[in-house]
This record gives sequence, C-alpha cells and structure tokens, in this order.
Amino acid sequence: MGVRHLQVSPSVVQAVGQAVRLSQVPRSELFISMLWEPPLDTSAKLDSLTEQLGFVDLMILPQTPELESVWKHLERLKARKRFKALGVKDFRPEEVEFLPGNGESVEYAQCAFTPYRHGPRRDTWRRFGQREVALAATGLFTDWPRPLPPLLDPHVLIIARRFKRSAAQVLIRWALQLGLAVVFHSQRKQHVAENLAALDFELPMREMQLISGLATLAEPVPPGDGFAHPYEQLRTPKGEL
Repeated sequence: MGVRHLQVSPSVVQAVGQAVRLSQVPRSELFISMLWEPPLDTSAKLDSLTEQLGFVDLMILPQTPELESVWKHLERLKARKRFKALGVKDFRPEEVEFLPGNGESVEYAQCAFTPYRHGPRRDTWRRFGQREVALAATGLFTDWPRPLPPLLDPHVLIIARRFKRSAAQVLIRWALQLGLAVVFHSQRKQHVAENLAALDFELPMREMQLISGLATLAEPVPPGDGFAHPYEQLRTPKGEL
C-alpha cells in the first residue's frame, strides 16, 4: 500500500517478516523499527528475530527497570552492527540526559505529541532538537486521557472540510510539516490508505499555526519555549539586535 516504515514488537516478527517477503518490496526500501522487550535479552534471541526481518534499522527502548544496564547492552549490540540506530520511547528530555554518557547515543525519541500536548513537556521539541534527536509522534488521534480527541476537535474539523480531507489526514499532515515522524496503527486497510493520503497535500502556515495553538487552549499558560518553535523560526525584527 506504500507503507515504508514498520514498527514491530518481538511477538509479531514472524508475521511481519512473512508479509514483507510476500509483498515483494525490496528490503532496502523498508525501514523497520523494533521495540526492545525482555525476550531480546540475549544476542542469540535478537539474531533469531532479526533474521526473519532481514535486519533491524532502529531499536527502540521503552521505559524499563535497570535502565542503565539495558542501555549499555544496547550500545554494545549496536557497535556489533545488530541494528543501525538506537532510540527511546516515552522518555522525557531530562530522562534521556540520565542515560549513560548523557544519552549522547540516542538518535530517535518517540512520545505522545498532539495539538494539545507537544510532547511530555512544553520544551520537548526544543530540547530534543538541540540534541539533533529525531522526534516521532504517537497518540496523535486520541491524546488519552483528555476528553476531546483531536479527531473531533472543531478547529481540526473545520480545516478538514476546507481542504476536503479527513481529520486524520489533517493531523498527520500537521505533524509531518513540523518535521516529525508519525507512528500510527490501524486494523483496517481503508484507514491505512486514508492516512497515507496525507502525503498528497500541504497545509498553509495559517492552518499550521491554528492547530499548534490549540495547546494554549488545552493548557492556558503564557506562550514559551514549548509553543513558539512549532509555528515558524523566530525572526529578529529589522533594526533590533
């Protein structure tokens, strides 16, 4: 269907590996990330699973006990070329800094990022950006446990009607134009096709600012580091230093 990034857990590797082979899409055209789980606690187990996928492009570590020892183990596996890149899931920026080596080996961070909540902290975007860490959005459609999901937000729906798109497409397009990767899942083929159609249009700056500004309605505090940068790069007015 055109999907080129697949995120898998160890429990579904066999099914995904079979699907990749049956699709006849060259493995070099796919990007496969895997969530680290206890069944991968030895190199032999990891090798057994990655063989079914060809190789793993990105290994993602969720929050886990014994974080320091697990992270050092993953760094050793990466050095042995068991996977290409190393990332984290549901970490706040300051938690990354507590990883061994100040978290310098983190290349990717995946966290809840929605119009109402730009990451786990207001400065998530800025702090990961300063570290040159790629940021991926999850929970884009739901933002649980907030009572109003972004898919039903009247501001999003008005934009969707204006551009003759679905609310899901508008939200995905908003995130992509901010420079985020987007991780979504669906059990319906038509929903996957709908989501992929977000690549076929572009939101003007006014609509981008409107969606990003919903965060100030969800948490009405004065704009700061967390709300300025998604709109556009700050410019120094002429005549000012």
